[in-house]
Amino acid sequence: MDKKKVFRIAGAAGVILLLLFAISTFGDDARGYREVDTSVAMAQLAEANVAEAQIDDREQRLRLSLREPIDVDGAEGVEEVMARYPARAADRVFAAVESAEGVDSYTTEVTRESFLMSMIGFLLPMLIFFFLIMWLFSRMQGGGRGGMFGFGGSKAKLLSKEEPTNTFADVAGADEAVQELDEIRDFLQNPARYERLGATIPRGVLLYGPPGTGKTLLARAVAGEAGVPFYTISGSDFVEMFVGVGASRVRDLFNQAKDNSPCIIFIDEIDAVGRQRGAGMGGGHDEREQTLNQLLVEMDGFGERQGVIIMAATNRPDILDPALLRPGRFDRQIPVVAPDLAGRKAILRVHAKDKPLAADADLESLAKRTAGMSGADLRNVLNEAALLTARVRGEVITADALEEAVDRVIGGPRRTSKVISEQEKKVTAYHEGGHTLAAWALTDIERVYKVTILARGRTGGHAMTVPEDDKGMYNLPELFARLVFAMGGRAAEELVFGLPTTGASADIEQATKIARAMVAEYGMSPALGPVKYGVEDGDPFVGRGGDGSLDYSPEVAAEIDRQVRDLIGRAHDEAYAILRENRAILDRLAEKLLEKETLRRPDLEVLFTDVVPRERVDFFDQDTRHPADGKPPVKTPVELAEERGEEPPRRVDVFAPVRPEAEPAAPAAPAGQDAAAPAGDADAAARPAPGGWAGEGDPAPRVTAIPPAPVYGGPPPPKDWTAPGWPTDNPPRYRGQEPAAPAGRDGAEGAGGGAGEHPGTANYPAQPRGFRLPERERPEHDPDRAGDAPAPAPERDPAAAPDPERGRHRRGQDTEEG
Repeated sequence: MDKKKVFRIAGAAGVILLLLFAISTFGDDARGYREVDTSVAMAQLAEANVAEAQIDDREQRLRLSLREPIDVDGAEGVEEVMARYPARAADRVFAAVESAEGVDSYTTEVTRESFLMSMIGFLLPMLIFFFLIMWLFSRMQGGGRGGMFGFGGSKAKLLSKEEPTNTFADVAGADEAVQELDEIRDFLQNPARYERLGATIPRGVLLYGPPGTGKTLLARAVAGEAGVPFYTISGSDFVEMFVGVGASRVRDLFNQAKDNSPCIIFIDEIDAVGRQRGAGMGGGHDEREQTLNQLLVEMDGFGERQGVIIMAATNRPDILDPALLRPGRFDRQIPVVAPDLAGRKAILRVHAKDKPLAADADLESLAKRTAGMSGADLRNVLNEAALLTARVRGEVITADALEEAVDRVIGGPRRTSKVISEQEKKVTAYHEGGHTLAAWALTDIERVYKVTILARGRTGGHAMTVPEDDKGMYNLPELFARLVFAMGGRAAEELVFGLPTTGASADIEQATKIARAMVAEYGMSPALGPVKYGVEDGDPFVGRGGDGSLDYSPEVAAEIDRQVRDLIGRAHDEAYAILRENRAILDRLAEKLLEKETLRRPDLEVLFTDVVPRERVDFFDQDTRHPADGKPPVKTPVELAEERGEEPPRRVDVFAPVRPEAEPAAPAAPAGQDAAAPAGDADAAARPAPGGWAGEGDPAPRVTAIPPAPVYGGPPPPKDWTAPGWPTDNPPRYRGQEPAAPAGRDGAEGAGGGAGEHPGTANYPAQPRGFRLPERERPEHDPDRAGDAPAPAPERDPAAAPDPERGRHRRGQDTEEG
């Protein structure tokens, strides 16, 4: 409910209460009497100090007017008192008044209520109760916004132009998403350019991706840049225990949005209300499905919602209802994924703007060590580094603070108070050393960047590898190398102590996941073939696999288990062989870890100078049906450019930039310009005559606007000088001369070239501007583009105008614009 409405109702109730209090106070004729004990009143009668007396029979009250003032309870000069008496003592009080000496007069007052007041007192509570019930029922039926008690009212928050203050400049690492959303902002602010092409604004935009990648931040940036009303609400705000409340809130939200269109509605965590209907799991939820049905109708139903754009964010687009994802409701679905190396650098620079960094704090190195982290994780790293610096009363954030912050975000804070025995320290040192040495001896996995035996969170230590680039796929040797790396800790425990420990439980779990994915998901086992096994009926309510039935036989399941066990066994054997071959190096590594507790890559490179890289092993029985033919693959354009010593080709975005440079303002139109152009439409005023951009809905002939004539330097041409396309309608001016008078037309329209242009421009007709793919993405042999294919040039008259299509796009451009 609106706060202003609540204050109005409370104010009205307060005024009514004040009026009732005033009536009851000023309507009481006994307000001037001082109430005293009954004994005091009877004493005044006995002492003949009473001038007048009145007995109120119904109220059982005795009022006395005294001859001489008395003092009562500290009050001096009291001349009128009253006292109460029980009903059984009424006769005695009346006799005392009657027999009292000095009483000039006394009377008895019997209060009688009128029939009208009796009826009002009887009917008024019933009427109030009746109207209250009727009001509640009308609110429940939708007669008032929000339903009963405002439960059905929208909880969406309308953001002002000052809130939030985020802009697209605060968003880094998601350039594609920013570009897509900035197009919506540009459409809202400059619709003329899109309407000329018949484009309509997307009715809905869905942002999806892992947690912490910046979906809500993008929405806040849109709110700060859009310049239109922006409503924000969470998906859980639609769900209540009362049936129909969620649907009522959806209706109320869209009614508010339509009243303030054009506007944007942002629904965060839409999966709370947009899950698939009729899933059959969890017993169903009629209220949630009714809310979703109402949301579907409002987004794209029979009615119109012109000017209302829906933005939503979710971590689980796979569990959303298909009707919610179709075009017309969410026309544009934008993935917001974890940033790559360049994105992490940009994110770190954004969050480090207000933080004093030391000279040794290298954000680029930090970006390389944080592969896989989201924007929220990177922000947390810098914040943890700042908190650590403040804890030690530091002034600048050093590289060591950043290193410790990364460890805290990944593994948690140090457990410095934990008491660890010397034997457990020794086992941990050999365990982590086994991981490190096993990875160092392999060529298909990144080198270990840091190894530590410091206890953090639930771990007793860890060895961290840092990829040199962001990999999107892994081959079979690379996955097997990760299995060897995971089993290095268990192999070290068996090699040195002869007994395995529980410290390898997490390593075994990770290795089992990788091996099972290699066999049953990636199709890398020759025995099972390239088949995906293990399709399950997931539970959309929890977003994980449910108790679905497997789609393969028990024999295949046994074969999968055998293949997984064999893979992990071979990785275990390979790790054991590496450690046994380099046992002396393993002992030195464990000794250094026990001494320093943490070793980084420079120290590891010194320790591992004698480690010989291992050859690849046979992971499966080789598949002789599909062997490699031994021919090398082709080289990429970057590799070819590097071989030739040239600069690698740049990747150019074929779409318009996120923030295009502002076009120069159109010059003032001279007399005779088309007066039909709408005021303020700069694009329409600068639009050329037919043959330029195609106007929309303009049946009347248009007159080309003549801009001011250009000013050329140097001497003017001779008086009788002529050239093709000369004289023009708007001849140029020359410095130091007055403007020349425009010459009349002496040919067909367009023969003189564009107004204010170079005389030779008329020989090159303007081409309509439009979207073009880069040359490398366009077909080389396309009959529809025969004019663009290279062909022998025909013999042409040297005096004829040059072919406008000849020689286009031959200077390495990635886009064409006429």
